[in-house]
Amino acid sequence: MNPRPTAREQFLQSGYRLLGELDSTDLARSLSIADVVDGAGLSHQTFHNTYPGNSRSGGSGGKEAFVADLLDNLTVNYSGTIVPADPPTGWRDVAAPASALFDDLTSGLMRRRLIAALFAADHDGARKAVTAEFERLDNDFRTVVGQAIQAQGGSVRRPLSLTSLSTILTALLDGLAVRDMLAPGSVADSDVTDAATSILRWAIDPLHTDRSSPEPEEDDSLEVSDTLRPDLEGDVIAATEALFLDHGYFLVTLADIAAAARIRVDDLRRLFPSKVDIIVAALKPEFDRIFRLRRADERLGIEPALALQRTLIALGDFVIDNRAMSAGMLLALSFEQFQQPSTITTVMENLFLPSAVVPILERGRAAGVFSEEASVLEVAVMLTNNVLFRCLTRPTETSAQVATGVLRVLMPGVATRSD
Repeated sequence: MNPRPTAREQFLQSGYRLLGELDSTDLARSLSIADVVDGAGLSHQTFHNTYPGNSRSGGSGGKEAFVADLLDNLTVNYSGTIVPADPPTGWRDVAAPASALFDDLTSGLMRRRLIAALFAADHDGARKAVTAEFERLDNDFRTVVGQAIQAQGGSVRRPLSLTSLSTILTALLDGLAVRDMLAPGSVADSDVTDAATSILRWAIDPLHTDRSSPEPEEDDSLEVSDTLRPDLEGDVIAATEALFLDHGYFLVTLADIAAAARIRVDDLRRLFPSKVDIIVAALKPEFDRIFRLRRADERLGIEPALALQRTLIALGDFVIDNRAMSAGMLLALSFEQFQQPSTITTVMENLFLPSAVVPILERGRAAGVFSEEASVLEVAVMLTNNVLFRCLTRPTETSAQVATGVLRVLMPGVATRSD
């Protein structure tokens, strides 16, 4: 027989039960307006001018109006600084954003997240106010994890996806931050980095060989309104890039893309008959930018050797900034040319990389700067192919480093030999 609880234990149990039943309004009403006024450095009169009226007399002004305004404009003050400016160059750099986010969480962000989650659980205004910030942090961290995957040149091991992997890592950091709040100093930054590194090392498949799944079924719940989005093609491109990043080019089907973009397969085929068409739509605007920059150099009279270097750097930026799509383009050219010859035609007509440097080589030869030992097209193919391969196989190098490395090896054969 269990002993009868003491009066103290009964009071405590009742108190715990009441705490669990408190809603956001009850908690917010415990705020002291005097403390709010003092914290703002303003006067009580300014507060009452801002929130006129008196809730005690049955109105909706004063403290009640302030509480409603506070909840409707709740914020966690997420600064959005976890996405690094430069791409990661090694496993420590890959895990560094996780450590940086942990520092932000333990410096107050975790407490604000917990408070926001508590209020948003039972207040529509608070939920709408903080949802965007929660999603922003999740999207930023998803970008960080995506950069980590790109830096290692791999994809996510099944059954995980990029989204689920980033969610798991975020949840881990949240939990570690809560532990550190309860026992300050119990979690070291090095522990966070080591944990994130270990998880990423396991989760990233460098050979893109770990996925095998059936074709997704057609979603009968899709409505006509789903095809009336402001930029449906942009949504398809974004979904394709995320899938390529998760699973690699070969293991992604049009049905996968349609499901991820929430569009019927038949409608997707009307927009993009093949994966290659999606790649071209994604890369063509960025590729056109290289031509615009090259033409500007021509008009400004930039000497051919420097113009060639600048264009190869721009080409490197193009590949690095669109790594998943560029890798898909290369794989399509390399392995689908026998099964789908139209693949070659589509890519060559829209994304023929050598065409970016052919005019520079011709101009350099006319000026006697470049040699004529090989055809212009052959030299252009060698230069641009090497930039493409090096960008995709050396993810830690910048575009300038790639261009310098390629020119260091090939430029002696391009430039005119001096006597």
